[in-house]
Amino acid sequence: MFNFSYKFNYFLFVLAACISVLAASIFSKFIEVSSKNYLKSALHEAGYSWVKINADGLLLFLHGDAPSDFERIEAVKFGRSMVTGQRLIDNISHLESSNNKTGEINLKILKSIGKVFFIGSFPKGFDSFDFEEMLKTKSSKSEEYHIIVDQTDMASTLNWELITSYALSLVDVIKLGKIETDGKQLSVEGIASDNRNHGKLKEYIKSRAPPNLPVEISFYQPRELISPFTFQIEINNGLLQYSDCVVADEESKNRIAKIAEKLSAKAVQECLVGLGEPSPQWAEALEKAFSVSPQLVNAKVVFDNLNISVILDHSFPEKEYTEILNSISNTFPSEFVLSFIKLSNDGGNDLSSNRVVATLSPEGLLKIVGPIGEELDKELVANFAKVRFGSENASISLYKLGSLPDDWGFRIIAGLEGLRELKNGILNVTPNLIEIRGKTYKKFSSAKITKVVGDKIGYDQRLSLSVDYIDMPKPVDDSLTASQCVNKIEETLRVRKIKFEPGSDRVDLAGHETLDDIAKILLNCGDIRLEIGGHTDSQGREQMNLNLSQSRANSVLFELQRRRVLTKNIIAKGYGESQPIASNDTEQGREINRRIEFTPFDKSMGTTVSPEDDIRN
Repeated sequence: MFNFSYKFNYFLFVLAACISVLAASIFSKFIEVSSKNYLKSALHEAGYSWVKINADGLLLFLHGDAPSDFERIEAVKFGRSMVTGQRLIDNISHLESSNNKTGEINLKILKSIGKVFFIGSFPKGFDSFDFEEMLKTKSSKSEEYHIIVDQTDMASTLNWELITSYALSLVDVIKLGKIETDGKQLSVEGIASDNRNHGKLKEYIKSRAPPNLPVEISFYQPRELISPFTFQIEINNGLLQYSDCVVADEESKNRIAKIAEKLSAKAVQECLVGLGEPSPQWAEALEKAFSVSPQLVNAKVVFDNLNISVILDHSFPEKEYTEILNSISNTFPSEFVLSFIKLSNDGGNDLSSNRVVATLSPEGLLKIVGPIGEELDKELVANFAKVRFGSENASISLYKLGSLPDDWGFRIIAGLEGLRELKNGILNVTPNLIEIRGKTYKKFSSAKITKVVGDKIGYDQRLSLSVDYIDMPKPVDDSLTASQCVNKIEETLRVRKIKFEPGSDRVDLAGHETLDDIAKILLNCGDIRLEIGGHTDSQGREQMNLNLSQSRANSVLFELQRRRVLTKNIIAKGYGESQPIASNDTEQGREINRRIEFTPFDKSMGTTVSPEDDIRN
C-alpha cells in the first residue's frame, strides 16, 4: 500500500513538472511570436518594410538589405526604441555597399551647428578604421560626429590619404558648410561671420592644400534677421529724402536706389539687407511710396511691416486731403494696411511757458525740469523715469501748474521713452509738439522713436526728430600684444616643457600643468593670431615624425579649447624634424628638439614671425 502511494505521488510530481515545462515553452513561444509581430508591424508602419525579423527566445534578429547605411542605422535605432536594446541583434546588410563596389571614391563632410556628418565611399586599402584614426589626429571633436562610409573595389588615388587628411584638418576651420573631394579635386562651401575675413580664410585654406590639388572655395555671409521691416520717406516742400530702409536682398536695394535717383530723392543712409520680409511685395510697396510722393507736400510715408501711415501736415488743404485719400487708397498691394493721419493745429495761443525739458547726458544722467498738472502725474512720471533710466541717474524737478492738457503726463512719458533710444539728447514737451534731438549708436532710431511715441499717444500728435547716428567708440584694449603673450609663454616653457607620452600625442601629467599656466596667459591676450608649432627629433621616418608633430600640435590646441581659451585665431601646424634647434646626435639635443612652440601668425602674409619682428613692426 505504501509502495503504491509512493509511486502515485512520484507520477503526480513528474506530471506536474511536464505540465510546467510545456506551459513555459508555450508561454516562451507566445512571447517570441508576439514580440516578433509587434516589432515587425511597428517597423513596417515607420517605413522600414525591407526589414525581416527572426526570433529566438527573447532575442530578435534583424535581417534584410538596407537601401543605404543611413537607413540601416535609423532602422536599428527605431527598433531599439521599441524593445530593450540588448534583445535586438543587427544583422542587416547594406545594398549600397555591394552596389558601390565599382563606384567612385569620394568624401563629403557636412558641418552644421553642433554636428558633423562624414559620408563617403573609400578606396581599397583604406577603411573606416583608418578614417577614424586619422580623424582623431586632425580634428578637435568639439561637435557630435556621425560617420556613414563604405568601401569600393576602386584602387586608391596617389594622394587619397593626404587629401583626406587635408579635408579633415578643415573641419575646425569652417563654422558651417560642406567639404567635398573625389581624390582629384576639393571644394569648400561655408558661412563666414564677417566678409572681411573671407579673403584671409581662403588664403589660409589654399596655403595648407597638398601640391597640385585644385581647391575651389566659396563663402557667403548670412543675412541678419531684422524685425520690424521699416521704411520712411519724407516730403518737405518738394524735396524728398528716405531713411530707415530695410529690404530683403541686393536686387531690392538696387531697385529702391534706382527709383530714388530718378526722383532726386536723398538717402539718409543705405538700405539695410536682412531676413524677415513681411511680404513678397515689400519692394513693390516701397516703389509705390515713391510714385505717390509728388502728390504730397510736407508729409511723411512711414512703413512698419505691413502697416503704412501717410502723415500729412496740418496745413494740407482739406479739399486736396480728400482727393489724396481717394487717389492713394488703392495704390499699395492689398495685404498692406493703409492709414491717413492729418496733424492737428491748436494754434492761436502762446504756450511756450508750458514746457517740460529733459536732458540726457552721455553718461546716462537724466534731468527733468518743468510743470506738471496733477500730483498723480508727477508721481507717474518720476517712477517711470527712475525705472527706465535708473533711480540713481534720474534728477526730477517738476512743479504744479494748472491749465495743462489732460494727457500731459502721458506726453512726457512718451517723450522719455523716445529719449531712451539715444546716447544723449534733449526732450522738449509742449501742448502742441514733442521734440527730440540727440545722438545715437543705434541705426533706425528715428523709426523706433516714431513708433514708441505714436503707440503711446497716437500718431496724430506732432513729433519733431533730429537724430544723428554716431559710430560706437572702439573699446580700450589693455590686453597683451602678440609678442608680450609669446614672451610670457616662452618663459613658462623654459621652466616646464609640454611633454607627451612616448610615441603618442597624449599630453602627460606635467604637461597638463604647463597648459594650465599657458591658458591663463592666453585668456589675457585678447584677439591675437598664434601658431602652435609641433616639432620632433630625427628618430624614425620623416613622414611619421611630421604626422606625429601635427597630432601633438592639434592635441595642444584641443587642450586649450578644453580650458575655455578662444582658439578661432590659433592654428596648429606640425613641422616634424625639419626645424631642429639642437644637434640630433645626442639624447640631450633630441630632447631639446622635441618641443611645442607658440609663434605670432602674420595675418596678411599667412606666415609666422618672431616676437622680435613683431616688436619692430
